[in-house]
Amino acid sequence: MLKNIFDIAIPILTLIFGALSAYFKARDQLRGQSIKYIAEAEELYKDITKAGEQKFTWVVDTLHDLIPPPLKMLITKKCIEKIVKSSFDAVEEYARMQLDMAVEKYLKYLSDGKSGDFIDFIRNDDE
Repeated sequence: MLKNIFDIAIPILTLIFGALSAYFKARDQLRGQSIKYIAEAEELYKDITKAGEQKFTWVVDTLHDLIPPPLKMLITKKCIEKIVKSSFDAVEEYARMQLDMAVEKYLKYLSDGKSGDFIDFIRNDDE
């Protein structure tokens, strides 16, 4: 009786763990690819104003097309939307942090009695 349970349970558990492994691997790959496609969407739609929704949809659709058909049951477009949103939020937070640091540096530059345009300061600061 116990042998029969193991004979049934082992293949089922193997299938479940295999599917979970594939899911997590695909999800991690999608996270990595999402930033690449967010940047690509920015370039594709740069001449269109208020194209945020178009860009978002393009990124989600592009990533969804990368998923192997058997995994599309596990990784839905809703899941991809969450991944893209979290990737975008992370990029936006990083950009905000970099801008804040640049402004602080510029304000220190001004407090040292120097003057100049912020954009010129940023350009020259990289040199």
